[in-house]
Amino acid sequence: MARHRVKVPKKRRNHLPLRLNLLFFIVFILFATLIFRLGVVQIVNGELIAREVQKTESSKIKYEVPRGKIYDRNGQVLADTISNYSVMYRRSQVTKTEERLDVAIKLADIVDVPEKDRKVTERDRKDYWIAIDPERSQERVQKLLADLPEEERAALSNQDVDQLLLDSITDAEITFDDATEEIIAIKHNMESGYALDPQVIKIGATPKEMALIEENLELLPGVSVEPYYQRDYPFGETFQSFLGSYRQIPAEQRASYQAKGYGLNDRVGTSYLEQQYEEILRGTPAYDVFTTYKGEPVGEPTRVSGNPGKDIILSTDIEFQKEIDEILKKAIRAGRSGSPHFDRAFAVVMNPQTGELLALSGQELDYETNEFKDVSTGTVLRASQIGSTIKGATVAFGLEEEVIQPGEYIYDTPIRIGSSLKSSYRNMGNINDLDALALSSNIYMFQIALRLADYYSTGQIVGENVTEAFNTMEHYYKQFGLGIETGIDLPYESIGFRSVPDRVTLLMDMSIGQFISYTPIQLAQYTSTLANGGYRIQPHLLKEIIEPGSLDESNKQVVSTFQPNALNKVDIRDEFIQRARQGFRQGVESGTSRILQQTGITAAGKTGTAQAIAEGPDGQAKRNANGEPIKTLNSNHVGWAPYDDPEIAWAIIMPGLEAEGINTRVAHDIMKAYFDLEDVQAQLQ
Repeated sequence: MARHRVKVPKKRRNHLPLRLNLLFFIVFILFATLIFRLGVVQIVNGELIAREVQKTESSKIKYEVPRGKIYDRNGQVLADTISNYSVMYRRSQVTKTEERLDVAIKLADIVDVPEKDRKVTERDRKDYWIAIDPERSQERVQKLLADLPEEERAALSNQDVDQLLLDSITDAEITFDDATEEIIAIKHNMESGYALDPQVIKIGATPKEMALIEENLELLPGVSVEPYYQRDYPFGETFQSFLGSYRQIPAEQRASYQAKGYGLNDRVGTSYLEQQYEEILRGTPAYDVFTTYKGEPVGEPTRVSGNPGKDIILSTDIEFQKEIDEILKKAIRAGRSGSPHFDRAFAVVMNPQTGELLALSGQELDYETNEFKDVSTGTVLRASQIGSTIKGATVAFGLEEEVIQPGEYIYDTPIRIGSSLKSSYRNMGNINDLDALALSSNIYMFQIALRLADYYSTGQIVGENVTEAFNTMEHYYKQFGLGIETGIDLPYESIGFRSVPDRVTLLMDMSIGQFISYTPIQLAQYTSTLANGGYRIQPHLLKEIIEPGSLDESNKQVVSTFQPNALNKVDIRDEFIQRARQGFRQGVESGTSRILQQTGITAAGKTGTAQAIAEGPDGQAKRNANGEPIKTLNSNHVGWAPYDDPEIAWAIIMPGLEAEGINTRVAHDIMKAYFDLEDVQAQLQ
């Protein structure tokens, strides 16, 4: 019987662990590869990728806004802002030289840049020679390098190679015709600032030029026609020098302005009021903000609106300023016959209560052309010897130091010090302090200086007493504003000429306004200090800051108003200040300024004649045939009116004027002009 085998099924092998291990291995390899790649990206290519990412960034295209206007105290425009459509260019951050050259060539066919407006240097011409034919330039470089020894060639940097090429270009090779010069000038303007900043190609495009540019914008990348704001001066040269300059940032100031956010091609105030109030007048530029990729704008820009500059109102009265200018011109012509070195005159008129400057005038006659030149800035920059006008301060501090007494009489007769004979212009006999001011006694002032130096008790001519007396005198003069900055709101002013006396005779000269020199603005501040009872008031030109276009009284938006600022109170008792004031008043009633009575307005005044050296237009001393300085006189005047409640104080300096009476006539005419103008304006209101 056959036996049957029983088949037992075989146990199946489990392959899952093998597969899982394989999967884990593959995952491990992938992660290892990923980590490796991340390492390569981070470590090896990290800097390169970072630079690539940074190619996408935000960039701004700047647009000018109107600069603030400058008005006089009555609302007349002194410095206006006018818009002039002009051709502008903005290059991107990646624009190549050949692309800029192509645009310049095309623009030269469209716009006419006058020769006087072209700024072309030798380097510009050489750069054009290189750019117009790159293959020729490269061949020149290769030849130049081949001619050099191998060691010298190997040591050259790229900059050295560029300079080698530039040096090889001859004058004949860069002598171009007018059409090419215009292209070079346009290219120069296109490359004169930062990328995306506006570069001015031509100010004042014609309608035809603007139309052609609009038609060809696709062929002129970066070119546009935009408003270009310029200053306009409705009153011409009158007061213009004090308004200052508005132009492109000077090279030596670029770093400081860049730190404030300015561009290389921005224009700023570079002198006087434009510079002093730059931040107020400038406003806030407008911007188009772009996202750029590799230096090229992407998408539509976001416009950030700007704000025009604020307007400023000055304390100056331009009509009164014009009157003073004419008064000085008339005086110069009148005084020329008896004064061969008299060719200029200065006058400052200010409100002694507030410090508001109503007029700052300076006129100079050109002998050759017989024409006048405005030199008004000389009122703050040019120092002269002021003569007897200083005697008010001398008497006041003499009383304070108790070297003289109120009403004390001194016999006016010449004094001999060594070989020097010192005197007044005439012997006046017995006079008191008021007479000394009214009649302008030198002897009275000399006695103050001598007593201050204790000269007669010590017998010293050189020594400690002279130095101490000088320090005391200078201390008081500075309190009146003589010999220090007045604080006028301008970027700079002169403090005059200081010299230290080494003998008592020079100390005596100092007491009558000789030996030391001051500016007209300092003299005006000194006079105002006497006029208002002893307060040294800061002179200022700014009256108000207002929002742009809000001059109309019904819509006036005042940002700020300049407040009167007393810099110090003179350290002299009030009764002694009043004594000096009375002496100036007596000078009008019975002294050297009697002509002021003809105005019918109570006034105080003091003449001042000083020995001086004649100066040429350059400020240097004139010399005779032997090379010696030519001596002349300065004729000056100070005063205020009305006497008890002064509205104006004036200081007049006339270098080289030797004729009598013209200084007081100028003071008379200034008073008349001011009060007549005031009446007219009151009627108009």
